[in-house]
Amino acid sequence: MYGKGRYIKEKSGLVPFFQKSRSHLWERMYHRCYRCENRFSGTNMSLLRKMLNTDDYFDNGLVRMLFKAFVYAEARFICNYIPQNSHEERLTGHLISEYLSALGVIQKAFQAKACQIYKEHLSLEFSYVDLSSYNREKTTGADFGIMFHINLPDYPEEIRTAIFQAKKLFKASASIDVKQCNVLKNYGEEGAHYCFYDMKTEATSSPLVLPADCIALPSDPSQNTTTYSREALFDNREGGIPLSLFLIWYMFISEDRKRCKVYKDIWQAKNYFDGGGSNSLNREANNPSRLLIVSIGGLTTSIPRQELKHLSQLYRFPSFEE
Repeated sequence: MYGKGRYIKEKSGLVPFFQKSRSHLWERMYHRCYRCENRFSGTNMSLLRKMLNTDDYFDNGLVRMLFKAFVYAEARFICNYIPQNSHEERLTGHLISEYLSALGVIQKAFQAKACQIYKEHLSLEFSYVDLSSYNREKTTGADFGIMFHINLPDYPEEIRTAIFQAKKLFKASASIDVKQCNVLKNYGEEGAHYCFYDMKTEATSSPLVLPADCIALPSDPSQNTTTYSREALFDNREGGIPLSLFLIWYMFISEDRKRCKVYKDIWQAKNYFDGGGSNSLNREANNPSRLLIVSIGGLTTSIPRQELKHLSQLYRFPSFEE
């Protein structure tokens, strides 16, 4: 994997965020997500090093193992693909592929650690679904979704989902399409987010997540776009969070579920990505093109209708010929 020494030295990934984040944001996120009543001490950079090297800030070693996998996947993404300045759709595919690769690296270690902690045989499973394949029309291209199935002895079994609209973030700002933002909010509800790919070639940040409902749209109906500055992303109390941290905080360990859709049934979660649900009108126009599915603990038969031998069976595609 991408070594942490090089990662820190090059000041990329999480480093720009930790250097620029205000302490009040960290205290707020820390208390909310890590169930700690005592204030942490030290600089932001020392906190980053401790999070990468110790279990002190996590419930257990499994959480840190997943966190490190996501962090280094983003570092490889920044190193290998950001300099090529591909369009958002290709960048999204590269990012999810790096996540899959990193999860594959830790898979056996995760299972061994889980057996050590819980005295049970628990698995780490994952799958990548390209929903734009087989001529299934998607009009948003770069949208992607993430589904976390959580099934550990000390976590209630549930499925958390979120969707993301990918946008490039250059040195000054990123442009937001007003109509697209409204559709995203209506479709994704509390699980709707923007994911900004930092295209700054020096001190490139990890992809930054901003909830769609944090974006203030113009009141003028004739205005088609609005812009969000880099400073606003880093200073926003609710957003501008690196994707790797978002996945750990909101998609996994946090008891605060206001930034994701939560389901008890994996088929209901699939329906969310397929366009069903409470706000199903015109959802087909904004379904994600790509989907990352992760099962932390493995699928079980404890939930009716959830029986699957492997996550790859969640989506079935018709046979094809050359």
